[in-house]
Amino acid sequence: MNTKPSISKSKNAWLLYVLLLFSLISTSCKDTSSKAKMRSMDPWAFRSVLDKKPRMLTLAFDTANFAAYDLGKGELYKVWNGGVIKEGTVFTNKKNIQPTSWGLPYFEEGKLFNQWQVKKNGAPVSMKVKYKGYVILNEQITLNFDLVLPSGEAIHVEEQPEFNLAEDGSIEFMRKFTVNNKSKDLEVILHQESNAENFISIADQEVIIDHFQPVSKQEKPAIAEGYDHLGILWMENSDCYTCHEEEHAMVGPSFKQIATRYEKNAANISLLTRKIINGGSGVWGNTPMNPHPDLKEKEITTILDYVFTFRPKGEEKSITNNKPKSIRKIKEDPLPLKPGFGAPLEGVHPSYDLTVLHNDDFQPRVGGLAFLPDGRLLVSTWDSIGGIYAMEGVTGPDPKKIKIQRIASGLAEPLGVEVVDGEIYVLQKHELTKLIDHDGDGVMDEYKVICDGWGVRDDFHEFAFGLVYQKEHFYITLSMAMRLLSTERQLPDRGRTLKISKDGSIERLDYGLRTPNGIGVGPNDQLFLTDNQGQWLPANKLIHVQKGNYNGMAWGLSEEEEENPPKASPPAIWLPDNEIGNSPSEPILMKDGPYKGQLLHGDVSNGGIKRDFLEMVDGQYQGAVFRFSQGFSAGVNRLVWGPDGALYVGEVGMVGGWSWKENQYGLEKISYNGKSTFEMLSIKAKPEGFEIEFTEALDQKNFDTVIDKMVLQQYRYEATAAYGGPKLDLVTLKPQEVLLADDGMKIDLKIDGLKENHVVYFNLPVDLKSTNGNALWSSEAWYTLNKIPN
Repeated sequence: MNTKPSISKSKNAWLLYVLLLFSLISTSCKDTSSKAKMRSMDPWAFRSVLDKKPRMLTLAFDTANFAAYDLGKGELYKVWNGGVIKEGTVFTNKKNIQPTSWGLPYFEEGKLFNQWQVKKNGAPVSMKVKYKGYVILNEQITLNFDLVLPSGEAIHVEEQPEFNLAEDGSIEFMRKFTVNNKSKDLEVILHQESNAENFISIADQEVIIDHFQPVSKQEKPAIAEGYDHLGILWMENSDCYTCHEEEHAMVGPSFKQIATRYEKNAANISLLTRKIINGGSGVWGNTPMNPHPDLKEKEITTILDYVFTFRPKGEEKSITNNKPKSIRKIKEDPLPLKPGFGAPLEGVHPSYDLTVLHNDDFQPRVGGLAFLPDGRLLVSTWDSIGGIYAMEGVTGPDPKKIKIQRIASGLAEPLGVEVVDGEIYVLQKHELTKLIDHDGDGVMDEYKVICDGWGVRDDFHEFAFGLVYQKEHFYITLSMAMRLLSTERQLPDRGRTLKISKDGSIERLDYGLRTPNGIGVGPNDQLFLTDNQGQWLPANKLIHVQKGNYNGMAWGLSEEEEENPPKASPPAIWLPDNEIGNSPSEPILMKDGPYKGQLLHGDVSNGGIKRDFLEMVDGQYQGAVFRFSQGFSAGVNRLVWGPDGALYVGEVGMVGGWSWKENQYGLEKISYNGKSTFEMLSIKAKPEGFEIEFTEALDQKNFDTVIDKMVLQQYRYEATAAYGGPKLDLVTLKPQEVLLADDGMKIDLKIDGLKENHVVYFNLPVDLKSTNGNALWSSEAWYTLNKIPN
């Protein structure tokens, strides 16, 4: 048998045995002292993708000594001297890139004792390793695994890893094991991946220690070394990948389309350089490209050199007439640019007062919001900390008296948090986790797995959104990957709504979702979610969650389904891109004022909060979306009602996309002040038209004078493989009859030519007034007419 590390039982003195000895230059190892377990990184235990592996836990024991566990496999992945390059959306605002390890591995490849095996009477038996979570107490981590046998018997294994400085000056990597629930005829062993015959039998309370000589200081590699072309580096350092891909059109054209259209010559390089620096629109569509004044011409030249590598071979001439259909826009008459009248709102809704809860010391990129029974607000953050914060005093009158405590950290993109019977649950990118405080200090000690049964890769876009708890079940949504190779398919759970029991079992509900950032409970306790425009989604959507529904994003279809695609269910409400939506987020049911029973939803890129009126027609939901409020610090991501009746608004953003005016953080609340705001309250479909209800009575004389200025349009969308899509069959409608109710609160519109499965756009006259003399807060609404009532 090959050389093994030293093994000791807790009942005896530890026997030290050298596994590997690196004859390298000695350096100081003060950071590895076992006397002071003060970790050098915050957080020192964190979840993320690492080295393109999705379910990783990285442990930074000190400034130089690291270990990482592949929790998907339930095994130690790597032990090394060096560090981690923390790249990606939450670390550096870069897409299509994730953290990577660097430095010198302490173990040769395949030599780690990390492969679990169970033997019965000396013969191996089949089993599965199930990661169960970890506990951090006194800066010491204990990982929990179950070795599950075919009989259902589970052997529970606890592992405590640590780096220490030994008395002889060597570095110790120590792993302490506790094995529970093991039958006498069973043996638990660890063996090497490269040699299964080289193994260690793990008995209760055993310790494995490996010794290494101190090594020379490892130098972090230059980031450019990991790139095939430096143009990729500069694009990732900018926002290029937010709107562009190599082969496929997204918000903007693909690199291949650009390289095909423009011949590589000095004149075109100069032209494109100016376009990148100055920004603008019109060449490939109306969606503007951000200016990039901070990019140097040398960097842009490198970017363009990479773009031109996609020019098809044999293309010698510039092609000028190949504007992609995916971003073709129908020319329409320009609308007024007054806020609320053809342009986004700018201020807070007049019926609400806003209170700012963030401050200079607390600037959260909010991933989730929930209240504890004692009135503290929980905030999860989509950032490098991956934290959960408990905020005391948010319901009080003075934000300066708010106390903030970080109670958890190291979570992987926690985009949902929920409190059930006083217990805290958080949705990570790869896991639904229960947080437990064992010692009563308010800080969570245990990160317990409730469910990690859905498929994941290393793709940055494989988000998990939520979190809703209803009738003994959790509900989450999973987005699809965006950077797959042509030979790869979406994993089966991507683009779905999942129903999860507390025992971790999963039920799949609907499918065909793209980026469903937010799920909430709406009218009649029904679940609703929003989805973001993109491939196969010509516009954004508000969707009623129904089991078995296909929502149109074809990337998740099986090969058999692609041959005969299912019929997509229409959304409850279409949210036209660049008009009322860009990145819609969590919906929530209104609890106060005249809007009670309607939905609100946020938007990260379009900004603010939108209001949704829903009605049931012929067995399915449809309705209208209205502008509701702006005036927040950043794009709105999460909403929750507080015990004080206020609506708490969590905001988020990142550089180069997924942001409202490039702002990245915010936490505020709006409180209903009882003031009336003149606006459309609802729009209801009628057999021959629509009924519009208002919050205040209309002035009859004013109504008769201005109503002819009302603009009505009708159009439809068609899902294609392109990114987004135009309005099809766009027509202007003219009401045959417009009647104002006797009390002035409603308008009845009789309209010929209405068609099912179309959107009807309403733009009321800007000078319409109520009997109180008030002007409209917003003149626009978009009604999704799936069915015309009988």
